[in-house]
Amino acid sequence: MSKRIAILLTLGLIGCTEAPGVYPSLALRPIESRSDAEPEVVTPVAAPDPELDKKIAAIGAKLGASEAAFAASAATAESAARSPAAQAVGSNEWVRAESALADLDSLRVDTLGAVTDLDQLTSERGVAGDPPYPALEDARAKAQAQLDAQQTKIAAIKAILGEK
Repeated sequence: MSKRIAILLTLGLIGCTEAPGVYPSLALRPIESRSDAEPEVVTPVAAPDPELDKKIAAIGAKLGASEAAFAASAATAESAARSPAAQAVGSNEWVRAESALADLDSLRVDTLGAVTDLDQLTSERGVAGDPPYPALEDARAKAQAQLDAQQTKIAAIKAILGEK
């Protein structure tokens, strides 16, 4: 009986094999030969633009003047806000402090206008398909920092007066 089982097992195993010489290829398939590396991105370099440089310089001058005027008005506003009489709403010192705050807000709007002008120049370059212009990006960053500092100063003076 065991001979019979051995013969049946052998015949069963023969049916599971393929013809000799028919094996899957071990050659690389097309998907295995492609690269998974990130493509190299070439960053275009902006050519010097004298016209744009003039516009950036004009906006920079406007920002400088705005900052000088803001610093002077901020000193006046802070001095008025720190006055003990300014804590009484409606007092002369309170009105003086609020008036100085209004001046500060007006000067902050001038700075915001310069930031908007720089954003417009950046947008125009993008629409034209021009690469980023480093001088423009630097001017935009400085203008934004100036605007943020002005907003912080106004908030600090309002806090002295007990406002939000």
